[in-house]
Amino acid sequence: MRDTNESFDMQATLLLTAIESFTVGLVIVAQNGTILHKNSRAEALLENLPCSSSTFIPDRLWRTCQSLVEHQDEQSDILPSDCNIVLEDEISTAQGTILMRAQWFDWEYRAYESNNCFLITLENRQQSLIAIAKQEAQRYGLTTRETEVWCLKRMDQSYKDIAKALFISENTVKKHLKNIYVKKEQSQWLV
Repeated sequence: MRDTNESFDMQATLLLTAIESFTVGLVIVAQNGTILHKNSRAEALLENLPCSSSTFIPDRLWRTCQSLVEHQDEQSDILPSDCNIVLEDEISTAQGTILMRAQWFDWEYRAYESNNCFLITLENRQQSLIAIAKQEAQRYGLTTRETEVWCLKRMDQSYKDIAKALFISENTVKKHLKNIYVKKEQSQWLV
């Protein structure tokens, strides 16, 4: 019996550690809006959203969850039972854009009335785009300055905004982007 408990404890610790290491925020929410669990990344992102209580999710996220509830019957009539609907929303904050995805999450826990909860993921779009841009920069063989330009371009910055942020002229931005597109094209031929 002791080995079973130790194995369970190890699995629970392993699972919680994995959840904490996700690059996206993860929130599990009850059908009444109560937060059952959130990882540290979600906690940081939720701080950017107005909310009346730390135990409930912000209204903007709750409205998406309510859409899942409202359309649950329609989905069951049209879609196969094993089909999982994921709703997305982009939320603008002073710190940037958060991409939110919500879906149903079934779990079994006898002490809790309803086993249907919501699984919400929160992604900081700017951080994701920077990570993608840096990966692409490495793949394309970009210089440090080209990488800086590419990161800002991937975040939909204008030539003027990129020039201002990097203290260079717009013509220099154009020249860097021209070089980047050439290197990008060359890297695709190598694959």
